[in-house]
Amino acid sequence: MNANPLRSIAFALGIALSCAASVAHGGESYVGRPIYSEPGSGLQLPPGCVIEPTWRARIGTSDLEVWVVECGGIARSWFLRRSLIEMVAGNQARLRFQVLDERQWPGETAGDTLSVQCIGKSGPEAGYVVLGAKWRAVGNELRLTGAQSVIRADPNSQKFVAASLAQVECTRHPDREAMLRRLQQAPR
Repeated sequence: MNANPLRSIAFALGIALSCAASVAHGGESYVGRPIYSEPGSGLQLPPGCVIEPTWRARIGTSDLEVWVVECGGIARSWFLRRSLIEMVAGNQARLRFQVLDERQWPGETAGDTLSVQCIGKSGPEAGYVVLGAKWRAVGNELRLTGAQSVIRADPNSQKFVAASLAQVECTRHPDREAMLRRLQQAPR
C-alpha cells in the first residue's frame, strides 16, 4: 500500500524532469506566436525569455525587426513583423510582434557572441545577426574581429538567409548597453 504513493510521486517527478529537460534543451519554437507590448507594462515575452534593448534591431523604416533573445538558457534569433494594435497616446501604442523565423543557438551568449549590433558595409541596412562573435576593445567601443557565421533577415522571403562576414560592420557600445540595462530595470 505504501508503494503506490511512492510510485505516484516518482512518476510525477519523472514527468516534471522530462518536461524541464525539453524546455532546457530549447525544443520549443516560437514561430507564429504573437508577442505584445503594452505602454504600462512593456514587452510581454513568453515565460522564461529575456531580451535587452540592445538585442533588438529595426530593419530600416519597415515593420520588420530582428531580436536576439534568451529563452530557457538558449540564445535565439527572431525575425519579427511589428503591427500597431492601438494608439494609446501621442507617443504610446499597443504593439503586436509576430515571430516569422527563428534560429536557436545553443552555447552562444545573447548580446555577446550572438549579436545584432551590425550594419551592412554597403549601406546602413540592419537585420544582420553574427554568431560566435569575437570583439576587440577600441576606446569606448567593441569592434567585431571575427565570427563563425553571419545571417541576415531577408524581407522578401521573411526568413533568415546566409550572409558573409565581409558584408557587415559590427560595433558594440558597452557604456550605452549598461545605461539601457539600468533604465530597463528601473521601477516604473
